[in-house]
Amino acid sequence: MSDHDGDSRYCRCGTRLARDNDRGSCGPCQRQARNLGTGAPEVPAGFWDASDQLRDALDERHLGRVITAYRNHPHHPVALSQETVAGWMGITQTRLSRIESGDPITDLTKLIRWAEALRIPEDLLWFKLPRPHAGKPSRTGPEPRPSAPPEYPGVAEAPGESSATPPVDQYRVIADVGEVVIVAIDRRTFLAGSGAGFLVGGKVMPLASYQQVAPEAIEHLAAQLDGYYRADAALGPHTVIPSVLVQQELIRQFLRVARGPERQALLRTSVAYAGLTTWLYQDAGDLATASQWANQALELAHRVGDTQLVRHALTNKAMICTDQQDGPGALDLTSAALADEDSLCAKVRVQAMQQTAHGYALIGDRRGADYALDKAAALLSRVDDDYPWFNACRRTPGYIEVQRATCYNRLGLGREALPLWEQVISTLPATARRDNSVYRARQATAGNPDAAADAVTHAATVARETSSARLRQELHGVWRHLTPWHDHETGRQVKALLTTL
Repeated sequence: MSDHDGDSRYCRCGTRLARDNDRGSCGPCQRQARNLGTGAPEVPAGFWDASDQLRDALDERHLGRVITAYRNHPHHPVALSQETVAGWMGITQTRLSRIESGDPITDLTKLIRWAEALRIPEDLLWFKLPRPHAGKPSRTGPEPRPSAPPEYPGVAEAPGESSATPPVDQYRVIADVGEVVIVAIDRRTFLAGSGAGFLVGGKVMPLASYQQVAPEAIEHLAAQLDGYYRADAALGPHTVIPSVLVQQELIRQFLRVARGPERQALLRTSVAYAGLTTWLYQDAGDLATASQWANQALELAHRVGDTQLVRHALTNKAMICTDQQDGPGALDLTSAALADEDSLCAKVRVQAMQQTAHGYALIGDRRGADYALDKAAALLSRVDDDYPWFNACRRTPGYIEVQRATCYNRLGLGREALPLWEQVISTLPATARRDNSVYRARQATAGNPDAAADAVTHAATVARETSSARLRQELHGVWRHLTPWHDHETGRQVKALLTTL
């Protein structure tokens, strides 16, 4: 048996493969790839020849059209969404949309990275993949891989597979939501490795050099933001904050060496992460720390010199005022954010206008709140930028209705709020457990005592699991709403549930 044949029975992590393993990787690595969303899944050998649209796109040498054909390939029971494929590629859905509809990509680095992410066979490409390339895509599946040192710390050994060098369990996975995997990592380990690169799409992505930050690293950081917001919604802020702070430290170290366009792009990403951290601490109920991060986001936005970012940061500060029940303060900040409004992109205007509505609701001005929300609703369909923040306005079903119902709650207009809450809650996906609980609590505040008791029963469980201060605050609002029934059975039932929080 040749040396190559002997080496071929090892996974890239160094694990010896079982005789009947024809996938070229061990069980843990396959599971890790699925859990991390590391590139597209494997497809049958005939996949690339079974679609005229796909063959034509490859002949045209237009990667965007190749991706469109890939998403709509008859092999898929349902056409793949841009969001799903963008996740495999490590970019945002908006950027993928532009790649598909824009001019052909000519940047060889990007072509190689995205072709590898989609596992396009090299013999179909109009460019060469780098050598050596042990894991290049092929029509017949992954090629055999030679023995290599462990590439994925924390991969456990599968039954029936042995490893000459067992991997070290360096990172403890806490949770994973979509593309975001939350791990526990000690500071020394993080600092020791952060100067060299980080894991992207199942591979270690290096810095361009120790004196320069690779653009791919910045793009990947930006692409992770939406996943962190989703993780917060599913798991609560206390689970997500440690991982986001690690990313903040990584960005801080990158800024030490970044220059030119990369530095500007990194500063923009830093603003987005500061805004995310602001929100996480708000959701955790720590408004003092949230304010510190909001101030940092505003400073960074000024350093970038991007008007859109500055106005976004001002609106984040207004949101803290709203949480503090400071209507005039919120209106001061949103008024500043909307100065010279016509120069702002639709997303920033929607963000500032919906926060303006909450400011008006806090001072008892229904007309002002409705007017601001009507303007925001008219702009919502025009949100098409690729800023990696405030995408909740596009992702959340009935986004404007949620804001309007919340404003009506603040105004004491329970009768008007109830049908809006019913509409919103009926469209929520099953994964939006915390949002569902928050909305049900608000619906209960607008409705009758029996509905309040039912909402609290469900929401109290989610509040304990996610440690969301926002949800706890909503639940205590239900208790205040039930003041006339505190001595009745319903009131006693709700009080007993609230004491468990």
